[in-house]
Amino acid sequence: MKKTIPFALLILLLLLGLIGYRVYQERLDQEKASRLATVETDDAERRQAAAAAAEAEATRLAAEKARKEAEASAAELERRRAEQAAAEAARLAAEAELAAANAARAKAAKEAGEQEANARLAAELRAKEAAVADAARREALAKLALAEQEKQDAADREAARLAALKIQEEKEAALAAQPIDLIPKAIMPADYKRRQHYYMQVDLWNAATTAEAPKPPAK
Repeated sequence: MKKTIPFALLILLLLLGLIGYRVYQERLDQEKASRLATVETDDAERRQAAAAAAEAEATRLAAEKARKEAEASAAELERRRAEQAAAEAARLAAEAELAAANAARAKAAKEAGEQEANARLAAELRAKEAAVADAARREALAKLALAEQEKQDAADREAARLAALKIQEEKEAALAAQPIDLIPKAIMPADYKRRQHYYMQVDLWNAATTAEAPKPPAK
């Protein structure tokens, strides 16, 4: 009886050990499964986090790319606007320069026309003044020549008068040396119509006789 009890106790202990081992093994398996599940969960979470981070990075990169593209587009638009503004300013400057050149040419043409007209008027005025001066010079020369001629004529007349006076003096001196037959004036009535004519003939005869002593005319 006493030998049976230890064997049964041994069996019981073996059973209890086996049960304990199984419980322990199951607990290990559960812990292992739990750790595996935790690892898988952590891996899944890490993968999700990595995917989220990658997605966020992709989003960030896409946003950065969009921002850079927007900035590039804005810069390109600004550059084009600046080029258009510069081209418009250049066009306006060219138009202003062309307008100024046209105005300068028109002004130069107008001034040239005015200068030509003024030169023509000045030439006409100088021609008129030259003609007036030439006419005045000719008139002055004519007057001078006339004055010289009159002076020469007066000198010639004075010389002729002096020569005639000298000849007359010589004739008178010659006649003074001989008697002169003068015609006496007959006394006629005042109403005699030929008296004045007769007296004139007598005076002319006596003068001629005094100068050259010709024969007396018939009464």
